[in-house]
Amino acid sequence: MLIAIIALLSAYGGMRNMKKRTTIRIISFLSAAVVVAGVFAWTGGKKARSLELYARANTQRAFEELVTSVSEMSTALEKSVYITDPALEGALCTQIFGRALTAQSALGVLPYSSQELEQTASFVAKVGDYACTLSRTVGVNGGYSEEELENLKSLSETASVMALNLQDVQARIQAGELTMEEVYTAASAAAGDEEEQAPLAGTAFQTIEEEFPELPSLIYDGPFSEALTTAEPVLLADMEQIDEAAAQKAAASFMDVETAAVSVTGETGGIVPCWVCSANLNNGSYSIYVTKQGGQIYSALCSRAAGEEKYSVDVGLSMARSLLDSWGFENMEESYHIVENGVLLVNYEYAQDGVLCYPDLIKVGVALDNGTLVRYDAQGYISAHAERVLPDVAVTREEAQENLAVALAVTDYNLTVIPSDGGEERLCHEFVCQTETGGTLYIICERRHRGGGEDSDPAGG
Repeated sequence: MLIAIIALLSAYGGMRNMKKRTTIRIISFLSAAVVVAGVFAWTGGKKARSLELYARANTQRAFEELVTSVSEMSTALEKSVYITDPALEGALCTQIFGRALTAQSALGVLPYSSQELEQTASFVAKVGDYACTLSRTVGVNGGYSEEELENLKSLSETASVMALNLQDVQARIQAGELTMEEVYTAASAAAGDEEEQAPLAGTAFQTIEEEFPELPSLIYDGPFSEALTTAEPVLLADMEQIDEAAAQKAAASFMDVETAAVSVTGETGGIVPCWVCSANLNNGSYSIYVTKQGGQIYSALCSRAAGEEKYSVDVGLSMARSLLDSWGFENMEESYHIVENGVLLVNYEYAQDGVLCYPDLIKVGVALDNGTLVRYDAQGYISAHAERVLPDVAVTREEAQENLAVALAVTDYNLTVIPSDGGEERLCHEFVCQTETGGTLYIICERRHRGGGEDSDPAGG
């Protein structure tokens, strides 16, 4: 009995010792956790402040670069108005282009949305592209034309206003009246910095955008040409407007289904306004865009993802051609095809008298799991298609081929009409070539008029 009592007391004492040791361990662990949490908090705060400092420096550097490049671009534009030597004009245009590229790069770093800097970015891009175009043509043409000189004057005036506005923002930032905090406010908050900041520079940019001068209209062979951005679709000229019911019938006929299977669900604006039709077919949902003028199918897209491929590319090409023929298109030649995610996408160009007209492009996508249409795009065809008056070929195929590198092996040839960046059309020789490493190059050779003579210029693609 005594022995049992002693054993119980010993066990009780051991339990008390175990509880004591456990308590000590818990306290030790909690203390360590507090220390670790403190270390992480300190480290996180340090990283946040490092991020803030980096963001400040990066943003400030980008803004300083923007101000400098726009100011230099403005100065170069002003000089360009008064220089009369074609060689110097070309060099100055190259300088303007370089400053515009630097400004575009800086704009991409600044922590503002596209809306806040939309007109600024658009103007810089327009100036850069226009200057790049002039740098290639001014020497050939013997100087600026009267229209080009007027364009440069307008661009110079706008650039001068823009440079002064940016310099004003820069001065206000340096004086502490504005701050460029938008990209690192999160870092400041993480570091516990809640002190009041000066007004954000983004507000000043919004003011500049609202008061931005009207951009001059440029007519030139480039992507910002007024003629390109306002061009009406050639195919739809003189066609009548259609209503929703006619659009529904056109979409149903295109999909080869009953009219009731298609419904009009909306409309779009822009240069080519369309009725938007919808249909659930082939286990997928189709969106079909029908032009309000002329009732032409502008595009169609199926939401269904293609499954495992069951048809070969050759069979898919035959299916795509059958669809194109069923829609009534004639003289369309395949120029290219590719398979992506189980879909065969085929490019077709209109062929006039054996000449491939690349602007008249139609894309047809066929799913290789069941052979159904999943994509259709006739934007190029609708925008450009017409019977052209083709010029005489100024350079023979043999003369054009002499411009090719000896190391290239010609595997195919076409006479083509291609669009320039500004939408102008050019008759060219197209050579499909194989390189020494087995790659494929498309080489375009065109005849350009230069003052009183002509020359043949190859361009690779």
